[in-house]
Amino acid sequence: MSMDDLEGRRQLLKLSGLRKGRILDVGMGDCGCMSLYLAKRGFDVTGIDSSPLAVHKSREEAAGKKFKGSFQARRINAIKTPFEKESFDAVFSYHSLHHMKNMPKAINEMFRVCKKGGLVVISDLHARGRREYEHAPDTRFLPDVERQLKQYAKSIRKGKTDINEMFVCKRK
Repeated sequence: MSMDDLEGRRQLLKLSGLRKGRILDVGMGDCGCMSLYLAKRGFDVTGIDSSPLAVHKSREEAAGKKFKGSFQARRINAIKTPFEKESFDAVFSYHSLHHMKNMPKAINEMFRVCKKGGLVVISDLHARGRREYEHAPDTRFLPDVERQLKQYAKSIRKGKTDINEMFVCKRK
């Protein structure tokens, strides 16, 4: 199923309060939707995905487009990235954590590469979103995500759309 959640991306960026910076988008997927959305708005974005097809398709999606910021796509596993500690102003995960085999390690890595005082910004599908995207129900996933985030975050702001639950976490 292919859906475009433009409103979810708008709401997530608004909730984050970010205006500029160097961003890592973890699990960007084959459309690179969040990465390209951010690059169009002036952010310098590195989108990563473990799938070579996702990286290829997101590069195709970006080809010929003009950005106020920049975009690069790289094939990298979310649980062990080559980036230095505290490399990014913010790290995003948009509709991708539920696909990861080891969500706790992915979250740990997201906080590792985020600068102190920076943001880890996550949006994933709640029950209605999982139905609309034809994913199996999982009532424990989002509470598990929030528990993991509390280990690393100085503060957490939450938001919700018709299909997403959002977490904006300030890194300790």
